[in-house]
Amino acid sequence: MESKMDVSVFTENGLALLEDNSDLEKIADEAFSFEGYQVVRREFFAHKFAPALTIKGNSIVFNSACINKLENAVYVQVLINPQQEKLVIRPCDEDTKDSLRWCIAKSEKRKSRQITCGLFTAKLYNLMGWEAQYRYKLLGTKKRIDGEEIYIFDLTATEAYLPNTTEPKDGETKSKKKTPVFPADWRDSFGIPVREHSASTQISLTDYGVMDVNQRNEGDENE
Repeated sequence: MESKMDVSVFTENGLALLEDNSDLEKIADEAFSFEGYQVVRREFFAHKFAPALTIKGNSIVFNSACINKLENAVYVQVLINPQQEKLVIRPCDEDTKDSLRWCIAKSEKRKSRQITCGLFTAKLYNLMGWEAQYRYKLLGTKKRIDGEEIYIFDLTATEAYLPNTTEPKDGETKSKKKTPVFPADWRDSFGIPVREHSASTQISLTDYGVMDVNQRNEGDENE
C-alpha cells in the first residue's frame, strides 16, 4: 500500500495541512484573480481572415469572412448608436424597411460587394472626427442578442490607412507597404481590463437607430 504524503502550504492564516489535491486546487482558484489583466486587442495580431468592415470615401465593404459567418443573410440593416459609438449589422428580409443588400448572391455562393453610400459615410466621418483621406478598417464581433445573430463594430477601434502611395525603384514605380495607424490612446495599453471587456459587447438593440444607406448613386459597383 502506498503511503500518503502530508503536504502543507502557506495560506492567509498561516501553514495549513492539505487533506487531498482538491484542497490545493481550491487554494489555487482562490488565489488567482483577473484584477490588473488586460485582454490584448486582436488588432495587434495578424487577422487577415477576421470579419471586417472597410469604410473608404463614399463606400463601404464587408469582407468575405464577415458575410460567410452570417450564413443565410443576403440583406441586412445597419444600426448606429452615436452615443456608444458602435455600429451593428442585423440580418433581415429583402422587404424589410431600410434593408441593404450587403453581398452578391449567385446560386449558393455569396461574395462581398462595394456599396456606394456617400451620405452615410460622410455622416460617419463627421460623427467620429475621421480624416477624409483615410481608409478605416473595423473588426466585427459576432453575437447572439435576443435570439438574433448580429455583428457589432466598435467605431473607436479603427485601423486607419493612408491612400496608396508609390515610390520609384530600379526604374519602376512600386506601391509602398501599407501600415495601419491605430488610435493614439492604444499606445499605453495592450487592451481593456478583463471586467470591462465583457461589458463592451453587451448591448440592447432598442438603443440603436436604423440607418438608410441605400443611395441609388450612379456608378454603384458590383450590382
